[in-house]
Amino acid sequence: MVNNRVKSLNKSATLKITALTKSLIREGKDVVNFAAGEPDFDTPDFIKAEAIKAIEQGFTKYTPSAGIPALKEAIASKLLRENNIKTESSNVLVTTGAKYALYVALLSLVEPGDEVIVPMPYWVSYPEMITLIGGEFRPLLTKKEKDFKIDINVLKKQITAKTKVIVLNYPSNPTGVTYTRQELSEIAKIVEQFNLYVISDEIYEKLIYDGRKHISFASLSGMDKRTLTVNGFSKAYSMTGWRLGYLAGPNEIISQASKIIDHTTSCAVSFSQQAAVAALENKTWAEDLCLKFQERRDLLWQGLSTLDKIKPIKSQGTFYMFCDVTPTGLSALEFADQLLKQQMVSCIPAESFGIEGYIRLSFATGNGQIKKGVARITDFLNGI
Repeated sequence: MVNNRVKSLNKSATLKITALTKSLIREGKDVVNFAAGEPDFDTPDFIKAEAIKAIEQGFTKYTPSAGIPALKEAIASKLLRENNIKTESSNVLVTTGAKYALYVALLSLVEPGDEVIVPMPYWVSYPEMITLIGGEFRPLLTKKEKDFKIDINVLKKQITAKTKVIVLNYPSNPTGVTYTRQELSEIAKIVEQFNLYVISDEIYEKLIYDGRKHISFASLSGMDKRTLTVNGFSKAYSMTGWRLGYLAGPNEIISQASKIIDHTTSCAVSFSQQAAVAALENKTWAEDLCLKFQERRDLLWQGLSTLDKIKPIKSQGTFYMFCDVTPTGLSALEFADQLLKQQMVSCIPAESFGIEGYIRLSFATGNGQIKKGVARITDFLNGI
């Protein structure tokens, strides 16, 4: 009775564990939440004020399905100024969250039977989206020894006559690693050689550490015609509940993709869009947020890197620390379950990211909680 594609989908493990963590906290349990997939900072007041102003002025009706002109123009200007992506507002599609931008991108490019290559570990929703639209999910093995980055030789062997799209996500959820211009240029050569498209998920672009510079894939020579760039406001501006993202790419794709919005969500929330214009006009909030997260990253790294039974990978971006827990002898699921039960510390086991033996810790929490969490993890490991 139910569509078999829907029946084959898995529940989001990250959302499930996050919901359980929040439930325990509501019950009064002293949980250290390392499972969070959103910034713990409140949405800044200058964004809230713009939304309130929009509501008070009656800006609460349907907008053009592709987004209000002011926001599309602001996004196009941002992409040119910050990402070196030469685009017009007509090449921008505003969506109900970056997750939906990803789904629209996949639905626009992938026909049933087309193969989509996704490096693993991967964000949990990629394979489920690909399955839902009838594409063939092709995970690409990466190795810890190479920072979980794409090996060009492995990529070449993975490509078949049915391969159409490569999904890139950097800085990466869950590993926290990102790519240099040279590494991206090598991938671009393969994309050109095999006539592929790229969906580049750059939602964490503002959270990148140690002086690294984010390079957008569409800014590379010739890649603007082959790339759909996905981004949004959830991570860099603490706007997760505002549900606002965007998709940018070649006009011949975006103009067709806009029809998906016409017949599904109709448009993104009107006053969220108005507030997002203010977000893009601000020059300091995201930079300050990045510095605060780097401080937290350093604190978590310093606490974990001296322990024997857990091997953290120092994050280059995002607000996640990816950790090898195989020295404990426990599976990641066992580790996460016992850590929560025994020490009231929540984390995400990496099985849902396509890899075993790892957990993802989020440092989207205060310094005091990070110190408490590290102490509890230390006690947990000493008890194994």
